[in-house]
Amino acid sequence: MVQRPREGPPMVDKALRDRLQTLSEVATEVRHHRASIQDAATSAKDALLTRRLTITGPALSCSVLPLRLTDTTRASAMQHAVTLPHADRAAEDVLTVLTKDVPVALADEDAASGIAGIFAGRERREAAARAEQYLTNTLAWLDNGALTALKAIDTRHVPRHDATLDALLDTEGPLLTATAHLGPVALIDLAPMAHLPTTIATLRSVVETEQEARARVLDAGHRVRDVAARRELNTMDIDRLREVTRDQLRLGAVRDAGIQTVGELLRAPIVAGHLPGIGETTAARINAAARSMQDAAREDAAIQIDARRQDTASVALVSALRQWEAAKNGGGPRAAVLVDELAPLADAVAQRAVLGIVHQPGARASGSFNPAEGAVERIEADVDDARQRAVRAAGDRDRIATTDDWSDFLDRPASYFALLDEVGLTDSTTAGRGSLPEGLIEQIEQFHLDTSLLSASLRGYQRFGAAFALVQERVVIGDEMGLGKTVEALAAIAHVAATATEGMPRFVVVCPAAVVANWLRETEKHTSVPAFRIHGAERVRGISGWLRDGGVAVTTFETLEWFRAHVPEEQRFAAVIVDEAHYVKNPDAKRTKHTRAILERSDRALLMSGTPLENKVEEFRVLIDHIRPDLMVDQDDDDPLAFRKQIAPVYLRRSQEDVLTELPELVEVEEWTDLTPAEAERYATAVDTDSFHTMRQLAMLDGATSSKIAALRDVVAEARSTGRKTIVFSHYRAVLEAVLASVDGTVFGPLSGSTSPSGRQDMIDEFSAAAPGSVLVAQIIAGGVGLNIQAASVVVICEPQLKPTTEWQAIARARRMGQLDVVQVHRLLSEDGVDAALVRMLARKTRTFADFAAVSDTASASVQAVDISESQLIAQVLADERARLATERAQTADGRTAGAATSEPAV
Repeated sequence: MVQRPREGPPMVDKALRDRLQTLSEVATEVRHHRASIQDAATSAKDALLTRRLTITGPALSCSVLPLRLTDTTRASAMQHAVTLPHADRAAEDVLTVLTKDVPVALADEDAASGIAGIFAGRERREAAARAEQYLTNTLAWLDNGALTALKAIDTRHVPRHDATLDALLDTEGPLLTATAHLGPVALIDLAPMAHLPTTIATLRSVVETEQEARARVLDAGHRVRDVAARRELNTMDIDRLREVTRDQLRLGAVRDAGIQTVGELLRAPIVAGHLPGIGETTAARINAAARSMQDAAREDAAIQIDARRQDTASVALVSALRQWEAAKNGGGPRAAVLVDELAPLADAVAQRAVLGIVHQPGARASGSFNPAEGAVERIEADVDDARQRAVRAAGDRDRIATTDDWSDFLDRPASYFALLDEVGLTDSTTAGRGSLPEGLIEQIEQFHLDTSLLSASLRGYQRFGAAFALVQERVVIGDEMGLGKTVEALAAIAHVAATATEGMPRFVVVCPAAVVANWLRETEKHTSVPAFRIHGAERVRGISGWLRDGGVAVTTFETLEWFRAHVPEEQRFAAVIVDEAHYVKNPDAKRTKHTRAILERSDRALLMSGTPLENKVEEFRVLIDHIRPDLMVDQDDDDPLAFRKQIAPVYLRRSQEDVLTELPELVEVEEWTDLTPAEAERYATAVDTDSFHTMRQLAMLDGATSSKIAALRDVVAEARSTGRKTIVFSHYRAVLEAVLASVDGTVFGPLSGSTSPSGRQDMIDEFSAAAPGSVLVAQIIAGGVGLNIQAASVVVICEPQLKPTTEWQAIARARRMGQLDVVQVHRLLSEDGVDAALVRMLARKTRTFADFAAVSDTASASVQAVDISESQLIAQVLADERARLATERAQTADGRTAGAATSEPAV
């Protein structure tokens, strides 16, 4: 309620009226001035709020209010409104009196003054008198201090200063106050994202290109299938047509006409009346049978790329696959997600936004935790991901433009075969299910594997293996060597990392020292998950970074004790991967105990070994017990079928023949030689003195005169003549030195247990890059585990190993996914030495593995009956050899006696 001035005697004159008129005009201007500033601030705020955009992704939902450098005008308008002096009750009263009441009083007085007053009635004159009284009292009221309130809010002539964008970021300012209901707020710097419009445009193009490229792959694949079908039909005898019809086709006249194959018949169909005895009905039946055979051939033909047959269809398929891979690496589901998520922000950046106010709707800050800051980090991470993908896509385009498609296929065949699987032209999934229960298979196949942080293409069986590990959580994958278990494990790691809700999880990989470098390389190459070396001189720095940032800690069995001492006890792990898990088969060994302790602190566990059973089934039971002790309910049962049924929920094994349909043939040759007289004499002495290891080596140690060296040099020479590379394996360093001294040409090695892990990889890289015909000499334990040596296609094993799995692992270094050449394995064996006895013994160990660890229908053999330890094997071989030599000596002595008794007297 406005306080009215007190009434008093009329005292109004012209000067008073003029002054009140002026004050009224000033008050009106002040009010208009203040209203215009408020209106400008409101308009500025509304204009900014209309830009607000929503960003939604798999792990992100927030809003961003983008700001531009030109928004300083709006910031100034809003800042001016904030800095307006507050109009209190007294100021509002003065404004009301001067802008409303005083103009009314002045008008009433004017109505009864001058000539108008002569004609004014009594009521008007009384109103004028009251107005004069009011104006006189108002002036007195203003002069007594009320006018001060008007002066306090009059900023018409106060200089205005331009504001910066900081004015819009004031937590108490009108902009953030107006959006406070949207949740916690944080600031994002958009200036470093100037590339985003171009990045999103690139990714959008890549996503579209990927779909087109995929269609070209399918088309090229079908053409390869047609070529394969025609090739088969061109060699298929026309008699096969009788298989698709119940009628006895008259094919004699067709054959007499020179048509021998179904392919020839398809190119020149039978015309009724052109051949003796063939009318319309018979001709139609023959042609229909040929077309049916053609359809069947097309359906059954395998889509393969033969490196030895660079035909037009294969080259076209390779080219299409390469184009699709490049688009897929930059595109794919993840790129499409990034485009949808970041496109609004890219548009804002294109309109020169440099800052953004991020709100996290529905969230609440708690203490020092601000969820909006987490949203900012997620946006920045996704923008960086998008940039890297766009750069990679551009790099792939440049690489494709400057290199040959077929040469790239020969360099990276495994990637191309994986792409064929991924696009659906080949299928390794069905064979890759192992012997798992049907219900579990269905559950695994329905599992969605998130590959957004994985850049490698997965074969069907690899995708199935990763999903199996994630569904069952604690498993053993016993895939045969060379099937890519590392990528399966990385796929599982990438899935867990991509679906984590609170930062990067922590993973642990425990492996032999020889493959630490390979794990680091593969993790960095195929995933976006950071990897840290926790081994050797880098372990302190590595564990610090891993504990800080999360990711994959790659350590060794020997480093585990140190690792455990430097990781807080309360720290759990998202997953622990144990590579070459047969290293922890002895429950009493220190490394086994440390590994088990790490496994117990992990949410998921994946034990990987191509040879989970080497000596005794009990060792396999130990591996299962590490992850699922509840499954081993029948410890004394030695029935293979019962054993496999017990472990079925957690054990998956696939063989090369099952899933790598493109893998070339494996040719195994036993090169039997006879000991030289000198070797035979030393061998007998070694048997007499129980020198088992001397017995195994001596056929290699006499240089050029050694019985096995001659055979080895022949193998190497033949390999060199055909442009193949050779790996020579032996258990003994002395044998390796003998090989190095005896083999000519480019020879690398020896790669032995004393070679550092990085040195091993460097040696393999040099061997892979060397000219055809090169030789790598390696100790079978050091070089036969965990390394990829597809450059070689000839493998020489200098002596039988005490475990068949050792030889399998060594062969698998060369015969693995990505090998294009037939792999030849040459075993150097002494006919009259220890080798023959070992070969017989190892055959029995191989049967045990097949019964208990391999996916096999073999049944019933008792482990106690067929399995023996290394020490037992050595003792038995020594006993057999002593008995054999004793028999040979006795027979020789008998022969000499008999010869002496029957000899003729000298003449």
